[in-house]
Amino acid sequence: MNKYSSSALIIGSIVLSFSAQAKTDTNNDGFFSREELIASSHARIEKKFAQADANHDNKITMDELAGQKLSVAKAADADKDGVITLAEAKKHSEATVDKRMAKKDTDKDGKLSKEERQRKTS
Repeated sequence: MNKYSSSALIIGSIVLSFSAQAKTDTNNDGFFSREELIASSHARIEKKFAQADANHDNKITMDELAGQKLSVAKAADADKDGVITLAEAKKHSEATVDKRMAKKDTDKDGKLSKEERQRKTS
């Protein structure tokens, strides 16, 4: 995978992954809290962002994304200046976590059980 493909993954696939329980469930209670999900998402974003930021200017341009996942990238570009900062990527990931929590947290206890994480949503 080249650095441009990695850039596209910053906003798309790293936003939230419910499959990394060992890294996400930091208190080992079997549940994913919002805080744990956000911390896990932020850690992945920081790693991928550093890999994708070829010129080390602390931002990813739409050109660096090479046309991949532009609709998601544009959504993360909060100030619509054509670049995504690490802060914008993190804020977008938090919004995505909140949307997923709203859909999957069926008992509204603020955390996701294994069953809730595996539950298919539309």
